[in-house]
Amino acid sequence: MDLSQDVLLPILLVTIAANVAIVVVLLASGRIGRDRGLTSSAAQASGFERAIMSTSYSDPTAPDRWPDRPTTDDEADPAEAAEATDVAEAVEVTDAGQPGAMIGALSTAAAPAPEPEPASDADEGIDALTGLPDAAAFHRLVADEEARMARYHHPATVIVFELDGFDRLVERLGADAGDRLIPPVADTLRRLGRGADHVARIGPGRFAALLPETDEIAAINYIERVRRACELWLESGAIALRLAIGWAGTSGDPSLTDAQRTATERMYVELRRNARRGGDDEALIAS
Repeated sequence: MDLSQDVLLPILLVTIAANVAIVVVLLASGRIGRDRGLTSSAAQASGFERAIMSTSYSDPTAPDRWPDRPTTDDEADPAEAAEATDVAEAVEVTDAGQPGAMIGALSTAAAPAPEPEPASDADEGIDALTGLPDAAAFHRLVADEEARMARYHHPATVIVFELDGFDRLVERLGADAGDRLIPPVADTLRRLGRGADHVARIGPGRFAALLPETDEIAAINYIERVRRACELWLESGAIALRLAIGWAGTSGDPSLTDAQRTATERMYVELRRNARRGGDDEALIAS
């Protein structure tokens, strides 16, 4: 049987439409299956998450799988909870707005009292009035520099300063007057020195300076600047004191300790010279 074109064309269109419909149905059924699988996976994940949360620290009704875990507020002993509350309130009053201090205080309150620590040695070797090294610390500085000089044979100078008349001033006006006089002198010695120099207070009215890498001639520059500054300050305050200075340098022979001894002897020579000068001035005034 011969089929005309008018008959074949509608059949062909119907066949194509049927095939398209079948493909669409297949695709839709596959997508629905995937959505159901995702929904099932999500439900399983949610169930797993709920299982985990049911055994977490935040659930007081969960079985205790960690016997050493910290108890919650609901499980804590009432007496212990009241004590913790009192500590927290006390810390909030004394350290308001300071979280670090609050944490430290709470930790201290919870821990047993520590054993008392020995006194700190941070201030050992420091003169309390001036903040300078004391005599013992200066002796160690000289020994250290002497050991360095023995190896490198570089020069160093030791200078000894004495406030002439300081003892008489203390006897007449008291120790407080002497304490007010010492810090400005110490500040002058320290301020006019270099960063590598060491200044110390080695007696009530006596100071010493150690100048590394400096011979006696170079040290005179520092000595004269100190003398001028201190005498100007003393005269402006109408303080009847003057500065006696002795110095000695070495490159290793004699030792730096011997140089300090020589500087001290020279300082005493100037003290005696000042005493004779004072006696001569008094004799002139009397005449």
